[in-house]
Amino acid sequence: MFRYLLDIKDPGTAATALGTAFHQTIAHNFQRKIETARDLSLAECLEFFRNALGRQLETVRLQKDEHPMELLELGETMVAKYIEEAAPSIQPAAVESRVSGVIGGVKVSGYVDLLDTEGRLIDSKSSTKPIKGIAHDHRLQLTSYAMITPAATGNCRLDTVTKGKTVTLIQKSLCVSEKDRQYAEVIYPMVQDSICEGIFLPRRSSSLCSRRYCGYWAVCEKEYGGSVRE
Repeated sequence: MFRYLLDIKDPGTAATALGTAFHQTIAHNFQRKIETARDLSLAECLEFFRNALGRQLETVRLQKDEHPMELLELGETMVAKYIEEAAPSIQPAAVESRVSGVIGGVKVSGYVDLLDTEGRLIDSKSSTKPIKGIAHDHRLQLTSYAMITPAATGNCRLDTVTKGKTVTLIQKSLCVSEKDRQYAEVIYPMVQDSICEGIFLPRRSSSLCSRRYCGYWAVCEKEYGGSVRE
């Protein structure tokens, strides 16, 4: 609602700056890999990441305990982890490709992180803590992409790089089932109806609902009351 309906610019946070720069670096590597059939060197990826993070940090306001050099060191470790452990086995067919289609009578569009040569969708994310499985939101996202990407087989993988004291890579596979597709077919019309009625519920229970991870926390408090946690 804040971004697309009210057209309020997302102020961004250190977390979103780091995540965006990491994501852009991974995409850059795979875009080049489509052309050359090989990954960029780690040095090339790190140089690209430093420039990307610098651009992102120019647009955000850091909190008192957040420092650019610490973010840079953490991000470089994350990039190295992914490029060295995940990238070599991935043969990309399409990167950051826009897809669109209809799910449950609702027009849906998005950008797929990566489609490999075997028709598998691979989504890369960063997280503050290790994950035990594929979260509900991520499962719906992967299901949606599988349903509107013509070359997708339904096989998906979520690659998560953690940002804790120890940077780790966690890979979780998913084969989109008929129940997953059924859920998407049901939930999209319900969400569309809510949007048309002007119903936008704040997700204060979400792990991303905090002043550290959401740039809209101030306007959210003003609109809905209550308080967003630190």
